[in-house]
Amino acid sequence: MSRLDELRARMREIDARILALVADRMETARQIGQEKKAAGIPLRDWNVERQVLDRAADHARRCGLPPGPVRALMRVLIATSRDEQERLSYSDYAGAAEDIAVLGGCGAMGRWFVDFLGNQGHRVHVYDPAVSAAGRSGGRRSRTSGGTDAEAGDSSSLAASPTASGTRLFARLSDALAGTGFALIATPLDIVPDVIDALTRLRYGGVVFDIASLKDHLRPAIERARAAGVGITSIHPLFGAGARSLSDQVICLCDCGDAEATARVEAFFAETAATLVRLSFERHDRIMSYVLGFSHLINLLFARVLMAGGMSLSELNRVGSTTFHSQMVTTATVIRENPELYYAIQRLNPFSRELHETLRAELETILSWIEHDDHAAFVEMMDAGRRWMEGQ
Repeated sequence: MSRLDELRARMREIDARILALVADRMETARQIGQEKKAAGIPLRDWNVERQVLDRAADHARRCGLPPGPVRALMRVLIATSRDEQERLSYSDYAGAAEDIAVLGGCGAMGRWFVDFLGNQGHRVHVYDPAVSAAGRSGGRRSRTSGGTDAEAGDSSSLAASPTASGTRLFARLSDALAGTGFALIATPLDIVPDVIDALTRLRYGGVVFDIASLKDHLRPAIERARAAGVGITSIHPLFGAGARSLSDQVICLCDCGDAEATARVEAFFAETAATLVRLSFERHDRIMSYVLGFSHLINLLFARVLMAGGMSLSELNRVGSTTFHSQMVTTATVIRENPELYYAIQRLNPFSRELHETLRAELETILSWIEHDDHAAFVEMMDAGRRWMEGQ
């Protein structure tokens, strides 16, 4: 065996020992999670995490290792441990298992909630109006069918069938709703009011709740549902379908005037690591005009201006600064998202026009400072921004 082969064999042994220690760390993290849950301690403790990172950096220096990469490695281990603690101890449901219909359950967020609710032990019925419409129309996907068209049914529709996760897929809305106590609406934004109206016409006896990114355009349908005696509330998960954990994730609760319905839906998340924020419809949409609408626009504008410059991305990347590359990472995630959803977020938010006018005015102001060599105003802008970000 050559010296190189010997060193590679030694490296494999070291890797095996490292992985064994990682496994031991994960098992210890699981036990810590159980103890924290029993004691009523939140999943994430920022002070403890900072102490772990500082301790690792100090130890790295004593071992002659660069502290930066060691901190990065420890962050990965901490995040993995936290995910495992959440999976085992912070995703529980305190009540009895429920029968829940997920309408739009074949979409990205619909599938996320099907998995989440199924993992909590609930019995999930899946119905997707677009999938059902496609089955009856030779594969064309409908964006506006809402949920009422499947009520007619027809002999070519697929019968209810079990899915791999133990949920059931239904071709008819009425069949999917049968025996359920909750109906979760996970359809595109502009379809949600139609689905609420369909449930109202059916006199659905369970609790209806949606996950729409905007709320104001739902008001008329929600008012009709309330007048008909339908229990209804509204939530907004501020994360995408790729979320593996609810740690550090926010779910907005938007009460529609039915406190009991809101409390029953809130119970699905009460034992998880999610942060629950209560907002009125108006406050929710105003905040979302900035948190979603504005951040989307800035990144779309960034990409559009770069394309208009006539240079290729590869050329820009070769000489890109740290700021440029950081912005490109965010822009890349935005540009790959669903354009129909992103357009609806701009079009349906009643506060979009106010935001757009503010954006135009502020851009013109900054450009005027540069054009007129107003150095003091530009510096004050950055100083004010720093103070605002520091909470002053």
